[in-house]
Amino acid sequence: MDLAEVEVLSPESVENPYELYEILREESPVHWDPKLEAFVLSRYEDVIRVLRDPETFSSAVGAMTQAPAAEAIAIIARGQPPVNTLITADPPEHGKYRGLVARAFTPRRVEKIRDHVTGVAHELVDGFCAEGAVELVHQFAAPLPLTIIAEQLGVPRTRIGDFKKWSDAFTEFIGGLASEARSVECAHEIMECQEYFNERIEQYRADPQDDMLGVLIRAKLDGERPLNDAEMTSILQQFMLAGNETSTAAIAATQRFLLDQPEVHEAVRRDRSLVPAVIEEVIRLESPVQNMFRLSTQESEIAGVKIPAWTKIAVMFGAANRDPRVFPDPERIDPQRPNLREHLAFGHGNHYCIGAGLARLESCVALEVILDRLPNLRFAPGRNDFAHSPMFITRGLRELHLQFDT
Repeated sequence: MDLAEVEVLSPESVENPYELYEILREESPVHWDPKLEAFVLSRYEDVIRVLRDPETFSSAVGAMTQAPAAEAIAIIARGQPPVNTLITADPPEHGKYRGLVARAFTPRRVEKIRDHVTGVAHELVDGFCAEGAVELVHQFAAPLPLTIIAEQLGVPRTRIGDFKKWSDAFTEFIGGLASEARSVECAHEIMECQEYFNERIEQYRADPQDDMLGVLIRAKLDGERPLNDAEMTSILQQFMLAGNETSTAAIAATQRFLLDQPEVHEAVRRDRSLVPAVIEEVIRLESPVQNMFRLSTQESEIAGVKIPAWTKIAVMFGAANRDPRVFPDPERIDPQRPNLREHLAFGHGNHYCIGAGLARLESCVALEVILDRLPNLRFAPGRNDFAHSPMFITRGLRELHLQFDT
């Protein structure tokens, strides 16, 4: 492959990035991509160095892959003004917001909803278990985390369809690969979402509940003032992305990888204590968030390559997590891997995913319920192309058709 012709945003690279990642790691670990207008980092040691140095490599660069259509930008401008709160904030501001949001994701609060997550998972399986077949993404992997995060944000089940639509719109909009017409449609749907949550926020301010939205309503920034509407909107939109799309991708990927590696599938079926380790390996192999951006605040050097000040950098979690220098035999699921949790699927440092505990819980519960309820699980012959949604930031299967014994 001619490195001068490499395009990380090409449809072929987005659909199957791992061959490209391998080439970049070996031949151009700090690679300039003119279409992305960013240096692409593919080696673990370089990615983690950037993540550990927020002073030199700022998060206040946004998550947008490419600018959307002008009409879409104009629509978004009518809503709440953008605020750097979590993903796009730097210390010390980031720490203030993270401290507030962390109260909604404490281990005690996450563990408290385990039985409810399990109940929702069984309820979903009840809907298709007599059929002997399932399209796992839309019938299970998506509605499970979607229901949980929606409920935690005060969205009733009657509005789950709208919540999914809004979440998809937000994901596609920041992904930057949607057509001009679709980006405008996404912008309208994001505004619809903001209007809905503006109403919910007012209702909760009058009568806060004991859920994640209630925690945010009661929170005081610096112990002095509540979050304003723009800050709330920013955080809620990030909850929608991180609490929905990423868990869906992990749940579906787990089944695909286990069916591709039957010896691991059989081992975890026999020994459920392996479930957490298997989940760690799957999210390393198929990181639901493939990359994020940073902005160099000063001239620096990475792996011998000079990085000018105010240059965008793409830190490729998906590439770093398959770096054989850190994870030998990286394409194999190894529940006994000694550095099991050193992957970067949840980020690293001050931007380590605040909802990682909930994502792990949902993925583990999903695997356990599927192992219990769907015997002799297998790919549906001739039904799967294993295509992924055309996103640069996130990665997840569009569909996964499976069969099982009834």
